[in-house]
Amino acid sequence: MEVGTPYSTILSKLYYSETLEGEKKQVSWVQEIPDFDTAPEGIEFSALDTDYTGQVPGRRSADAIPIPVLFTKEQHDVLKTLDKTKDYYWFILLPPETNPSGEPPCFYFQAKVRLGMNALSLDEMLQETLTLYKSTEVQESEGLPTASE
Repeated sequence: MEVGTPYSTILSKLYYSETLEGEKKQVSWVQEIPDFDTAPEGIEFSALDTDYTGQVPGRRSADAIPIPVLFTKEQHDVLKTLDKTKDYYWFILLPPETNPSGEPPCFYFQAKVRLGMNALSLDEMLQETLTLYKSTEVQESEGLPTASE
């Protein structure tokens, strides 16, 4: 059995860029990053000569990823200028403590983006939702990808 301590999500960061190796811009005030690399949906099978059913892995779903972000006018103005027809690279960088001997894991993929305002409620923070529509599979690297990779 592996010994160790699980890691906190504190200091996880979300970035985007026009290219894989290009300048990364951080999206600040991220509240949550929902499931972004889910397991494939199961395909159920059975046969006439058996009394049971089974499953095998099927295709991965390309579900939209809604990311709640605290509202700031400055960041809102930048995010709303992103081209809705373009695939940007999106990077989810885990905290540095997840790899004490090197760069922390980074998950990345390409996606189109939409920005929408969340409901306004009494005594709540203003939030908007950054929705990502994945067009590629999720890949992983140590640290943010650079031109030298």
